[in-house]
Amino acid sequence: MDPPRLTVFSTPLISTWVLDETHRVLFDAGDGVSAMLEGKIHKANTIALTHAHRDHIAGLPQILNLRGGTAAENGEPLRVIHPDGSGSFMAIARFLSHFDQMTSGKVKWQHWKPGSQMALDDGRFLRSYATRHVACPDPARNRSLGYQIGRHVERLKPELRNLPQAELDTLRNAGGREAITVREEEILFTITGDTAAMTPQDLGGCRFLLHECTFLDVDEERVTEAKDRGHEHSYLSEVLDLALLADVERLALYHISKRYTDDEIVKAVRAGCAKRDLKCRVSVALPGRLYIDLFSQAVWPGRG
Repeated sequence: MDPPRLTVFSTPLISTWVLDETHRVLFDAGDGVSAMLEGKIHKANTIALTHAHRDHIAGLPQILNLRGGTAAENGEPLRVIHPDGSGSFMAIARFLSHFDQMTSGKVKWQHWKPGSQMALDDGRFLRSYATRHVACPDPARNRSLGYQIGRHVERLKPELRNLPQAELDTLRNAGGREAITVREEEILFTITGDTAAMTPQDLGGCRFLLHECTFLDVDEERVTEAKDRGHEHSYLSEVLDLALLADVERLALYHISKRYTDDEIVKAVRAGCAKRDLKCRVSVALPGRLYIDLFSQAVWPGRG
């Protein structure tokens, strides 16, 4: 299976957004997203927002003005999903519904908790999960979310996987496919948004991972400063360790700080991958660059 086709732009503090063309979801809407995507903005039926920081939502008014009315006329309105614990999104929705009644006012806003889920057009599903970026005073609510895209597949029951084909055929003939198969969930793609590094358990065995990687090195001063502001981020070594432990098929890194040069970023990623003998291919969205089909562009070929 091929990874999703991602168009990505990410410069921390300036603008970050990711268009999943395969599943027609726009993750975040940083400044300039409409201008850079041009006609591609019509490929998104859903906008899933990770948190309310300006570099992830500044382009929202423009894209909703361009898409809100058109999407509603064609059937289902454009959906905008956001964390349930963020009052900023509710304020934005109220303002835009009055400011652009004929366009943005027709958008369907949905506040999600971790585990909220909706069906996508291709029979797959979009689901949210909790991330660690913006602290929320109410522990029952969340100000930041990541998202996963998955599907359900029929697989041979674990206890039958070593049986000869002839015995499997006998069981199927006697009891039908349900006698030998079980319906399982497969997570295809995970996007983290801004967050401290996730764990393998958070990923649920996902195949393709887009993880933030703000810092290249473990600079305790920077990490502590970010935590003190209530904004946790990830650094390269822990993200590469995660990819190794979770055995992901493809890894892509984004939201990398502009304090590093392109050369420093690529060298650090390659050195980290070589140190771990990482078998998955690794792609990198360098800050300030527009990427078309990010997963197709690798700085580390993998050992697989």
